Amino acid sequence: MSDGVVHNAVFTLCAVLILLGSAAVVWARNPVRATLLLVGAFLPTALLYVLMHAPFVGILQVLVYAGAIMVLFTFVVMMVNPGPKDGELKTPDAASGRTKLGIAALLAAGGAPLIALVRRAAAGLAPAGAPAADFGELSSLSRLVFEDPANNPLTVSFELISFLILVGIVAAINFARRSPGTSRGA
Repeated sequence: MSDGVVHNAVFTLCAVLILLGSAAVVWARNPVRATLLLVGAFLPTALLYVLMHAPFVGILQVLVYAGAIMVLFTFVVMMVNPGPKDGELKTPDAASGRTKLGIAALLAAGGAPLIALVRRAAAGLAPAGAPAADFGELSSLSRLVFEDPANNPLTVSFELISFLILVGIVAAINFARRSPGTSRGA
């Protein structure tokens, strides 16, 4: 079996796992289970990065997203401390399930023509040359993000994401500091 066939099979398997994991996150009734399922969706994403010759980004995917960010999400969910039934959705009736399946089918049918358009656009692109020797490594990423910080929009984006995470932490602490007598609806 050639490397290309194995590469394509692993890529397809990862894509299917990401789709299934993401759908499970959306349909999970318990928020803690949803965050854990999201970790399950992040791991095949990291493998996709490794397949695309960006092992450092794959490692960051595991450490930052599947590790730090998801631990933060789980911590926030635990601090909010949903009751046994607070985070769970009502059991969907058959009509609600058919509606969700109908919406999913409509989205799939609407997205199918886009596949042909994207393939046609991708075929028109010039073939990429061989990647640089340090492609996907820490040194090339640091040059990309931090080179000429005054004129690099990626530097600003990186700092804005840091600020957004800080705001999330402050909001989580604010949720956790509510007085013990306060009910959820008040």
